Amino acid sequence: MKNIRSLPPLCAEEVFNSTSTLRVKLGFDPTGARLHLGHLAPIRLAQKLARRGHKIVIILGTLTGRLGDPSGQDKTRPILTEEEALSNAEAIEETLRKFFPEGFEVHLNHNFVSDLDIPFFLTRLASKVSVAQMLSRDGFRNRISKGSSIGLHELLVPLLQGWDSVRVEADVEIGGTDQLFNFQIARLLQESEGQKQQKCLFAPIVSGTDGRKASKSLNNAIFLDEAPEEIFGKILSVSDEVSEELIEALTDLRDLPPHPLDKKKLLAEDLVRQIHGGESAKKAKAHFESTVQKKELPSEIDELEADAVLELIIAVKSCSRSQAKRLIQGGGVRLNGEKVKDPLQKASVGSILQVGKRGFARIV
Repeated sequence: MKNIRSLPPLCAEEVFNSTSTLRVKLGFDPTGARLHLGHLAPIRLAQKLARRGHKIVIILGTLTGRLGDPSGQDKTRPILTEEEALSNAEAIEETLRKFFPEGFEVHLNHNFVSDLDIPFFLTRLASKVSVAQMLSRDGFRNRISKGSSIGLHELLVPLLQGWDSVRVEADVEIGGTDQLFNFQIARLLQESEGQKQQKCLFAPIVSGTDGRKASKSLNNAIFLDEAPEEIFGKILSVSDEVSEELIEALTDLRDLPPHPLDKKKLLAEDLVRQIHGGESAKKAKAHFESTVQKKELPSEIDELEADAVLELIIAVKSCSRSQAKRLIQGGGVRLNGEKVKDPLQKASVGSILQVGKRGFARIV
């Protein structure tokens, strides 16, 4: 049995200079239905390879996502139902179609194990890696040192993800740097099955709005399905350090203006362009400059019929009642320019409700 760490990923230069058509694997675990800016980094790498004529092979982890990839986790993730995983996978696939308009190959990885019997799994997959090797990954060692539990199923996830690479005969796999261990397992399994080992391309881990790793659970992620104006505004709210990181990780921008605000506006416009298109990027920029910088009302405001401020906030921000109340307590809600202090306050017809800097509604 080989030492996993003796299987280093190969460099990007060989991949991008390849003259043969490569099968490029890009995996997403449907633990949620939405992708965020952290996913844009590997998507951009895949787009560049797609433009060079390589085949993009999307793996949606309808099995591994249910179990929960332990990469970067300090505790066991809850197990999803089959219905949740399939619903989330469908939503993710729909989002990805915006980034790969010419199409891509897509697989649900629960199908890759539906025909595996237990003896095959034990002898052909599980026998290739020792428990000591599995526990050597940083995340597991950290949890052991803290006395945190590790589910037996978590040890099997890298094997199942590695089997994906075998089944699709991946030449290349793209993912975050936190996927190093999983990529190495995939290469080991490919070798044991007589396949050429995949090359590995690593995308940077992207910070969220608060400087920590972008994550749904930390509530600091900017989602790819958010409105252009929301994405633009959130980018403008990040720190200068995070904006510099996003420029490097998610854009090809160079020769940037020296002023931080101008730099962020250029970053925000570029990201919205990548996600929603050039016209949406121009409108989002204009919206920000008029409603935030010049404090004007946007030219187009959603019209709502409710009169209770709390219900209006929920509709504008798609949030819970408790979140709406916290927005009021934090001074982030205005009615006709005046701060709302009472969650039971009513809004009359014609009033303008503003939630945060970018959420507006006219009561009808």
